[in-house]
Amino acid sequence: MTVVGDGVPDDHSPTPDRLIGTPERASAHQALAEHLVEKRFDPAEYERRLEATNLARTQSELLQVFADLPVPHPELPPAVAPPVAAPDDEPPAVFFAGCLTLGLGLPVAVVLGFAYGIWWSLAVPVAVTVAMAYIEYLRTPRPPRQDEA
Repeated sequence: MTVVGDGVPDDHSPTPDRLIGTPERASAHQALAEHLVEKRFDPAEYERRLEATNLARTQSELLQVFADLPVPHPELPPAVAPPVAAPDDEPPAVFFAGCLTLGLGLPVAVVLGFAYGIWWSLAVPVAVTVAMAYIEYLRTPRPPRQDEA
């Protein structure tokens, strides 16, 4: 049994019953207090229903307390899991910076190597690109490995 927007059960959904916690019970207590103010039941019935909400473990058990009552019902979280963000297919900015460094730096280093004989300048764009990639690797969060968990 799941719950749709206003706390009404939707018996046609195949998802399993969900556990409730303090926020759901507090919402049920507030709804019961509104029904008591409206004189839909006496204080003894209110206490019985309040105890039933405290003992309830699942959404369906909590909603059973409100089965014969009109709205308001307790506000329950939706039964649908929050959507998982799609992985970002766009490469990080460091990728473009590395391509720019290699794309411009290597030709300049080759020209410097031919013109002035300073071939060591080839190492500069490569070293900068490797350093940027390593820094990005350190900054990117990764899930824990199996042996670390």
